[in-house]
Amino acid sequence: MALTQSPTHNDDSFAYLILDISTNLINAAPDEAASHIEEALAALGSGGRKDRCYVFLFDENYQTMSNTHEWVAVGVSAHKEDLQDVPINAMPWFFEVMLRDGKLLVDDVSQLPAETAGFKAELERENIGAMMAVGMYLEAKLIGFVGCDLVQRKTHWQNEDVRQMRLVADMITNTIARHRSEAELTRVQAELREANALLARQAQHDSLTQLLNRRGLDAVLDSELRRTQRNQQRLTVFMIDIDHFKRLNDERGHIAGDEALCCVAQQLKTTFQRSGEQVARYGGDEFIVIAPNLTPFDASQRAAALLEAIRSSEKLDGVTVSIGIFSLVPQSALTTDEVLRKVDHAVYQAKAEGRDGFVLLSRQ
Repeated sequence: MALTQSPTHNDDSFAYLILDISTNLINAAPDEAASHIEEALAALGSGGRKDRCYVFLFDENYQTMSNTHEWVAVGVSAHKEDLQDVPINAMPWFFEVMLRDGKLLVDDVSQLPAETAGFKAELERENIGAMMAVGMYLEAKLIGFVGCDLVQRKTHWQNEDVRQMRLVADMITNTIARHRSEAELTRVQAELREANALLARQAQHDSLTQLLNRRGLDAVLDSELRRTQRNQQRLTVFMIDIDHFKRLNDERGHIAGDEALCCVAQQLKTTFQRSGEQVARYGGDEFIVIAPNLTPFDASQRAAALLEAIRSSEKLDGVTVSIGIFSLVPQSALTTDEVLRKVDHAVYQAKAEGRDGFVLLSRQ
């Protein structure tokens, strides 16, 4: 195996090249960084100084390492695809040295001692005569290394070789650190958006029935009133009130009362699930349904079906409801309170007429 003296080179030209690459890395987006990292590796190998330069990263628990970036000289075979998720315990000596010293210089692979067995075998498999590796550290933790190989030749590594390798290793580490920080920031921002969306949803939903609460109802009803007035479309609003709810709570207990509320809520969601229909819990034992484009006739049919479904429900065990309906095509600006007063009046009439029924008020 030929002995190759580590070639001398122009330090200034290398410094200028690395400065330019460093600037590119600083400004690079994650999907652009790979090409600039490979440019840095190519700078290390320029002028025949190296045959292969590469980056390896360890997994979080130091179980495996993977070749993430690679540059090879003309005529030299690449091994990046073969070196993914390499078990660290296959080369324990190499890993121990890297953890202890943060670097490894091998002038002549054939002279490696017996305890390097797995590591030496891998180098010989790749026809490597000499190699060097310099650790990459992030927050004082070894995360990987930058390395280089000489294929079928040995050398005497110089301090300048180590210095240049460490310079490139630091550049790449800084880039990885920045991208990890950006990725973590993006993840945290996504979690915050999700948390805020959940809080917003919780602020507009009833915790017991998971329906819209009064706050959510006001927002939806106001929006529907504006839309139907603008488009001159019909809007129908239902109020459903559980009959004798106080007596139910007194006789069967509050748990039974809560179960009745949830059962009625579920029946409402089953009955009103067409596009645009919204169901809300208005108060203690009252519910509101907003149903766009529902004619008075269809509203009456729905109310009758709902009454029968609740009346015959085994889970509700004799519970009934009274329903008020207000159907209109808004001709002028109406407030949510005005609409709710109308539908409340209708449900009051339904109760006055004996409960377990509905009253419809319609306005053209």
